[in-house]
Amino acid sequence: MSLSADEIIEIHETLVDWFASSEDPISPAGVRDRALLESAVARPFQSAGGVEGYKSIFQKAAALFHSLVNNHAFYNGNKRVALVSAQVLLDQESYWLDYSSDEEMYDFTRKAAAHELTVRRDEELPYITEWFDSNSRKAVKGEHPLKYHDLKAILKKFGFEIDPPDGDLLDVRKKGIVYARVSKQGIKGFRPYHTDYISGLRKRLGLTPENGIDSAQFYGHKGLSNTASQFIELRIEVIRRLAKT
Repeated sequence: MSLSADEIIEIHETLVDWFASSEDPISPAGVRDRALLESAVARPFQSAGGVEGYKSIFQKAAALFHSLVNNHAFYNGNKRVALVSAQVLLDQESYWLDYSSDEEMYDFTRKAAAHELTVRRDEELPYITEWFDSNSRKAVKGEHPLKYHDLKAILKKFGFEIDPPDGDLLDVRKKGIVYARVSKQGIKGFRPYHTDYISGLRKRLGLTPENGIDSAQFYGHKGLSNTASQFIELRIEVIRRLAKT
């Protein structure tokens, strides 16, 4: 489990690409202070006398987030880089920030950057650790959360169609036959379809490794940049709002 300075820069560049044509591009982009970036990356993995300073994945993610959001290692986009980088690190232990609403996640990140989470600054890191712990959910290995339109696009590759998100339960059809029903999720105001839900749906539809469809084939991509991009897309309203603060 680790993230290098170059990998954090890759996350920053992913964000730059995402917002290049938006009203709020990350400009100027790039690293402002490499030493501060290296310090932020090293902090979660510090040890003394062979004892880790931050033992749990939530403590490590909190230390990384806290340093990135406050060190201002990049010219712009530091809050966005901090949040996405924390998710990428959590994903290495198969955790996804799933339980908070967009409003709660935005408010948490904004307040962290403004030192408004706690009265005393020495209480910030425990607060952030607890927030990550209470808002993270263990993902099914190899699966990723999905929004409705992403799930629809993936299922279409395998010949399935899914109802528009009008009712509470949506039919998944192939050649007119209903193979499954899914709940209305992954649209504005609703949580994304989480990994255990996706895993169960794949089994019901026969889109599993046992049937020749592994996760790489199902999702169509993998890697650090993909994890970052998936999280950005899932939480695009949060990321957009952070660009304006």
